[in-house]
Amino acid sequence: MKLHLTLLALVVSSVGLCQNFDNLLTRKQIDCPDIAYNSALYFVKYMDENKIDSAGLLLDYWQSKCGLREPVFRAKLLFALKTQTFSDSLITDKVLDYIFMYQNRLEFITNPDPFAQNYEDYKSYFGFVPPGETFDTFTRQLASTLKWIYPTHSTEYMLAEFYGDNPDEIFTKIQTGTHNTSPLSIEYTKAVNRFINLPEGHMSWITGVWIPTGALKPLGTHPELGFQMGAKHKKMNYDLTLSFKFVNSPNTYLARRNGVLEPTKQFFGGYIGFDVGRDIFSHKGNEWQVIGGIGFDGFDALKEDQDNDLESVSVGSYNFNFGLAYRYYVNNHFYLGLRAKYNVVDYTLNRVIDFTGNPITIQFIVGGVNNYYRNHYLDDLKYRYRK
Repeated sequence: MKLHLTLLALVVSSVGLCQNFDNLLTRKQIDCPDIAYNSALYFVKYMDENKIDSAGLLLDYWQSKCGLREPVFRAKLLFALKTQTFSDSLITDKVLDYIFMYQNRLEFITNPDPFAQNYEDYKSYFGFVPPGETFDTFTRQLASTLKWIYPTHSTEYMLAEFYGDNPDEIFTKIQTGTHNTSPLSIEYTKAVNRFINLPEGHMSWITGVWIPTGALKPLGTHPELGFQMGAKHKKMNYDLTLSFKFVNSPNTYLARRNGVLEPTKQFFGGYIGFDVGRDIFSHKGNEWQVIGGIGFDGFDALKEDQDNDLESVSVGSYNFNFGLAYRYYVNNHFYLGLRAKYNVVDYTLNRVIDFTGNPITIQFIVGGVNNYYRNHYLDDLKYRYRK
């Protein structure tokens, strides 16, 4: 009998222990996805019923359980606009992240295809509040009405307009100058400065004219073609330049071969060098630079004469140049430009010709600058640093 009672006690205690584990391990835990989903609905309910105090307490609870995610930030901001308690303290260092998140939410609503099969993977990014449902519709309508409470030049109006009926122009408006001292503008400037000083690759095509001066004038003006490749960093521009000048001279000149002067009209020249420029003025797509360079310059003066076993002869010289350049940026990456340079040369160095001068080059430039990472982010910010 004692054995039976002992076995019965063990069975009862085992069953009880299993039941305790069942309760412990299967009990539903309250987590952020549930809290966020229901908080969004109750925020709409309380605001519709004008239960402002309840809505305020709800927002504090929602933030304490889920953190300041985009829907929480949006609700707190609109709540402050509604109660006219908006202050700069609401604009945190993550405000631009929330703006981008909201814009991405709108993109998801209007163009859901890229995410259509994967919304579960993006629930956390969207703050566990499904895009396009009651909360989004309500906040958009609320913001559209709240903006009229505030002056059109105020930060409050701009934010209400962003969350209401004009979500695309907020970064453009920040750059108008009206909001220069606002915390939102300060955070915007910080974001821009993180990327604006990154270097950009540069490439351009050159067409122009080479204009001789002094004793070189008989050689005549010649067309020029070339290209540049280099980099732009902050206000500095660094380029390797290669150009060619062509078309025979309109006048006969004398060139020396094997110590004998020969008449010729031959002319085909080139320049290869390293050019440096510095921006001295930039405003609304207009950019002025001072430029300078050093390189090798020259031209063919006598053709090869195979019948008489004579090699071609070329004129060569150093080239120090300086001048001014102008660029007009059609957009943030593509520009049209002009530049004029004064070239210091001495074509008598290798004693092929006995005359020299300092040519002027006037060039038309078609070029572009690019750094995908830098420009992609600045484009998202709609930063018109060149336009």
